[in-house]
Amino acid sequence: MESIQALLLALALVPYQLSRGQSFQVNPPEPEVAVAMGTSLQITCSMSCDEGVARVHWRGLDTSLGSVQTLPGSSILSVRGMLSDTGTPVCVGSCGSRSFQHSVKILVYAFPDQLVVSPEFLVPGQDQVVSCTAHNIWPAGPNSLSFALLLGEQRLEGAQALEPEQEEEMQEAEDTPLFRMTQRWLLPSLGTPAPPALHCQVTMQLPKLVLTHRREIPASIIALWIGSSVLGLLALAFIAYRLWKCYRPGPRPDTSSCTLL
Repeated sequence: MESIQALLLALALVPYQLSRGQSFQVNPPEPEVAVAMGTSLQITCSMSCDEGVARVHWRGLDTSLGSVQTLPGSSILSVRGMLSDTGTPVCVGSCGSRSFQHSVKILVYAFPDQLVVSPEFLVPGQDQVVSCTAHNIWPAGPNSLSFALLLGEQRLEGAQALEPEQEEEMQEAEDTPLFRMTQRWLLPSLGTPAPPALHCQVTMQLPKLVLTHRREIPASIIALWIGSSVLGLLALAFIAYRLWKCYRPGPRPDTSSCTLL
């Protein structure tokens, strides 16, 4: 079994040394390629032949729109960054009576920095629901997209993740079915003062590519001001108590140990 797996791995690597005077190359060589929506990529397949000119062409996807340019001994597949480009094209090369092929899995993805969080501010001292929505994404679903609610760089403890929701976005073009995905958390009371901010982090994981976006959920400015004021008043009360204890009327106390802290 291991020998078969090793053989398949060796066949997946490029360039392919077929025989003396022949080679079969694909560039880029990765068997899986992720392409951002709206960007372009060219995949070149070429083959040398000691029996004349090799015949090379691509199969699969829609080659009727001018996305393939075939030259003597090579063929160039142009990926336009459209969702319809997602698929597994196959490059086929032949030299004399021998033919060889190599497949490339293409995944077109959409992951713009369009995170929307709710509420606008955190309110300390009460339970609340926090939501984070990633808009215009593809592919969608828990296998490719994950959410995290962070305090600093760590996941917030005590936050209860609710069931995620996935809905199709309204698009002008009917052939671009993008989605939005929402994750909600039920937060326990954050206490007073509230932390300065939480962060929603969304991660898309693709073959050999990990993308991350993050959005801040700040604490209410009023809540932070109230929290700071309460701490300030407590500090003033402590200082006043220390002063009164050391210098209260009556027999003069020993003030040698009287310090404010």
